[in-house]
Amino acid sequence: MIFLLLLNIVAAKLVSNTIYFSEEHPWKYLTKFAVDTGITHWQLKAKFAKPENKESADKVAAVFSIYIDDQLEEILSLQDCKMKAELGRRRQRIFIPRNGDWAEISGSFPQRKTPHIWYFSLSDCEGATYGEKLKVELHITDDSGSEFSLEDYGLIYLYPVVLLAFLLVLSKNLMRLIENFKATDDIQPAVLILNISIGCEFIGIISEIIHLWIYSNNGRGFFIFEFFYQALDTISALLITVLFIIMASGWTLKYKDFPEPDLAIPIIVTIIMLHLVIIGVGSITEDSYYHFSDYDGITGALLIFVRVALWAWFVYYIKSLYESVRGGMIAFVLNFSIIVSAYFLSLPILVVISWIFKTYLRNKIVTIGGCVIQIAVSSFLTHLFSKKSHYYKISTLSDSVLPGKIL
Repeated sequence: MIFLLLLNIVAAKLVSNTIYFSEEHPWKYLTKFAVDTGITHWQLKAKFAKPENKESADKVAAVFSIYIDDQLEEILSLQDCKMKAELGRRRQRIFIPRNGDWAEISGSFPQRKTPHIWYFSLSDCEGATYGEKLKVELHITDDSGSEFSLEDYGLIYLYPVVLLAFLLVLSKNLMRLIENFKATDDIQPAVLILNISIGCEFIGIISEIIHLWIYSNNGRGFFIFEFFYQALDTISALLITVLFIIMASGWTLKYKDFPEPDLAIPIIVTIIMLHLVIIGVGSITEDSYYHFSDYDGITGALLIFVRVALWAWFVYYIKSLYESVRGGMIAFVLNFSIIVSAYFLSLPILVVISWIFKTYLRNKIVTIGGCVIQIAVSSFLTHLFSKKSHYYKISTLSDSVLPGKIL
């Protein structure tokens, strides 16, 4: 029942914008859409946001143009509005009533050979609407009737697999947490943090599946579920990062109690602020012509900077820890530093690698790679905190103090 309610809240798939033409900017980019071979269908609606005369029978013309990705660089370099509009592979005039009624045009175009990204624009080179705001809605579907752009197509089938993987890891860790609590009447903070992280990822993926399911039915999805996914995914990554950095400071190896706030709070606040900046920039540039994944453009540059900075922070602590341990801990700290370094650097490397591929492939590469990284690090920590691991035996997680353990 709730799904039916949500579907009624969100109408058809729309790229909805309010645009403003001026002498300096008579040409406006609307959106992009990647398609495989087949027929792509589109429908454009436009109206004056605040009509000056609702009784007017006059109409003004604007030009709707569609470009293939091979043209993009040339189009963006042009200054002449009419040349930009006329270079469209498909173009059509739309006559917008001045009384505030909707104007509507529609059409389709074939994609015969290889996948391409198509770019859509609206222009008013004559200046008929200068100084007035237009509300524009654009609906695009591929040959199968799907509103998913090619770079997102198929991801809806990935997340249930990822969800199952996290469910297995989460259930295993929860059972361990409960068993340990029953045996010792104590909760291990490290295992608790790991469970919260995996739980956030698990709930976040459920939210994303719901969002994509709604999107597949109406083409827009539901913002709240997408927001929950981004927020919970960020919290999950935050907890893993904090866990690694405070472990590098010696927690559970050199001392048992959770670090003092003067160590933990600056780490947490800094990481939260950096991730909020990345999410904010990503949201603003989400449908830009140069944005093909969550980590393209300035968002990707920020991610690389933040990850490398956090890795440097981790290295600073792990270096001091390595110099202070002895015996069997030396090999563990060395291996731990290598694995965690791989975690911090894997996503930046993945983002850079994705830039080599065709633009419509980047989102799938980053999304699938990111899911693999999260599952791998969760599985690694699950093993690390298990009684079978070498770390468990030499750390404060074990009940007995083993020879060579530093407390």
